[in-house]
Amino acid sequence: MRSISSRIADASLGKKVAGLLAVTIALAGIILSGVGTQRLYGLLIEQKVDSSEQIASALASSALPDILTNDFVGLQDSADQVLARDRRQEIVFVGVYDTRGAPLVRSSRLDDNQPPAETREIRKINAPLAINDRIFGRIDMYISLNRVEGTVFNTVLSLGVILALVVVASSAGMALVAYRVVVTPVQKLAASAKQISAGNLDLKIPVKSHDELGELSDDFNRMAESLKERQAELQVAYEKLERNYRSIREAYKQLRELDRMKSNFIAVVSHELRTPLSLIKGYVETMATGNLGKVTARQREKLSVIVDSVDRLSDIVDKSLDFSVIEQGKLTIERKDLQLSDILDQVVDELALEISERKLHLEQEIPRKLPLMLGDKVRLHQVFHNLVANAVDFTPEKGTVGIHARFDPEKRLNVVKVSDTGAGIPEEELEHLFSPFYQVESPIIRKHPGVGLGLAIAKGVVEEHGGTVGVESRMGEGSTFTLFFPILDGKEDHV
Repeated sequence: MRSISSRIADASLGKKVAGLLAVTIALAGIILSGVGTQRLYGLLIEQKVDSSEQIASALASSALPDILTNDFVGLQDSADQVLARDRRQEIVFVGVYDTRGAPLVRSSRLDDNQPPAETREIRKINAPLAINDRIFGRIDMYISLNRVEGTVFNTVLSLGVILALVVVASSAGMALVAYRVVVTPVQKLAASAKQISAGNLDLKIPVKSHDELGELSDDFNRMAESLKERQAELQVAYEKLERNYRSIREAYKQLRELDRMKSNFIAVVSHELRTPLSLIKGYVETMATGNLGKVTARQREKLSVIVDSVDRLSDIVDKSLDFSVIEQGKLTIERKDLQLSDILDQVVDELALEISERKLHLEQEIPRKLPLMLGDKVRLHQVFHNLVANAVDFTPEKGTVGIHARFDPEKRLNVVKVSDTGAGIPEEELEHLFSPFYQVESPIIRKHPGVGLGLAIAKGVVEEHGGTVGVESRMGEGSTFTLFFPILDGKEDHV
């Protein structure tokens, strides 16, 4: 040590300055190299993460056409290709999920094919599957930060050693050159990646080397080209969907017009049939009395059959006309204060004889007074008469027909239930029961033919009164129709 000190002390001032400058430059170069290497390490880590985000976004764009066409095989291939192209195995799991979070396809390097837990070593990246702010699902991609850091560390370590040797050998000037050659391209690559992320898919990153940075630049260029192709495909798919939507909308307008024409036709025909049917019935009844000539017992029997047929046809015409009026929203409701109990009592009186003749048991619980409601007495009488008549028709001998009414003070509603102990209605047919022209397939139903408009009309009349109607049924046990009607304000005490 003393010999080295003596040599330094004995050296010329120029040599001392030159040596000191060389050492200073070398140390400065080493420090600069260390700072540059550390910054490069951070930039590469950030770029790796950004690259993963871009890959997730690219997969989201490429997956949209497959989701729109339900091509889950293509969707799975896209997810598998992401892992296959990841030569460094930094991506460990890729999953495509629908809007409810249910997995559509998954591709994993893990044995259980399940998404790993998100920890310090595992980062989760999301990318939405969306068109014009409409979300169809999401992409979940998990990357191993350990592998990313390992790859980046190896790269940075190699570059750091090279830089250190260059700096030691060629001083601060070479260190500055190294900084400009290595760090600046990474910064430009980061800026280019952000532009691509912002949607500038025409951007081309110049590839000036064949090292990791060059490969990364080339990967970004391929990714941008792939995104551009997928975007074009997506635009074509969107335009096709738009054309299909316009076609469907036009078809819907045509169907609405046909439906309107059908309703008008039914209304006109029903109206025009009323007068001749009335004349036919009048003449037949006159003939049956013998006023137009002697009538035999057999002729009178046949004339009675004609009258019954005319009555049934008149009922069909009336129901068709009522339904047409309801369907067109032209149903006229007379809105007056009415007592629901009076209507139910009248319906029971009208059907009491038939209930007795059919040997049925009648269960009725109708309060003397219910809160007043606003409505049309004739229309509501039609609804309840139809429901109770149906219950009588479909209840076997010695069965039970029930009519129950009450006031629900909590919901402020009048509630009426009409029940029977008939064969019941299959559960899968309940949702169609109030549809027009719909009839339940049943041997018992076929004994009481109709056109399937009674319940549709009842539903329309009830809803026009601001109420609702529902049905519950169990096969072999019967059915129960429940109707709810709002009461007049301040009429709760009218019970």
